[in-house]
Amino acid sequence: MPFKGTIEEQTLNSKELNEQVPLLVYYPPSFTTLKKYPVLIAQDGPDYFQLGRLASTADELIQSQDIEPLVIIGIAHQRGEDRHEKYHPNGSKHAAYLRFMSKELPPYINQEFNTFLLGSGMCLIGDSLGGYISLVCGLTFPRTFGQLILQSPFIDPKVLDLLYSFSGYELLKLYHAVGTKEDDFESPSGVKDFLTPNRQLAREFASKRFDYRYEEFEGNHLWSDWQKNLVPALKFIYSK
Repeated sequence: MPFKGTIEEQTLNSKELNEQVPLLVYYPPSFTTLKKYPVLIAQDGPDYFQLGRLASTADELIQSQDIEPLVIIGIAHQRGEDRHEKYHPNGSKHAAYLRFMSKELPPYINQEFNTFLLGSGMCLIGDSLGGYISLVCGLTFPRTFGQLILQSPFIDPKVLDLLYSFSGYELLKLYHAVGTKEDDFESPSGVKDFLTPNRQLAREFASKRFDYRYEEFEGNHLWSDWQKNLVPALKFIYSK
């Protein structure tokens, strides 16, 4: 029989966002409610499941015993402007989304799943703006989200100011990666440099003493490259 987990759709009613938030939930192979599992929470959830092959990658790594079994929760949005309004620091729903992440999602997870209640039991993963919002959540709520996977995160002065004032590094475990060709990524709004600010971020993190790994992969600001980068990221966080 194929060694695969299962995926189901759930919905969380958010008062902070005033909407129904769709969730994709991955249960690992041989899942049982009698066992506690770490939880990986993915921004851009449908993209991580479909374009990033997050669930199938987890299946493979669990089967090979490279990582421990985990539950994955992918948060969906309405794409386009909705993503920008929630993830971007200047977005109209940004503050409400942070309240959703800190006040509504963790209690729902702890109620619905047999999870570890400490921050080390919840990891956030995100790419680009999804990486930005994951980093902001980790720096703002480290006792809730104690593990982070940042793939080519958007970096701006606001998150750097948050970083400079942060003092809870002993609460964090963080994997951080960016592509070597991301210094001239051609986005719909023009050419952008993700590599330089991420190297600056890496230097700041490297000067602190905590569980941190930074890697640069051969590639650009693309799902095809982030997908391949998931293997070392998941191994770093969930290695048995």
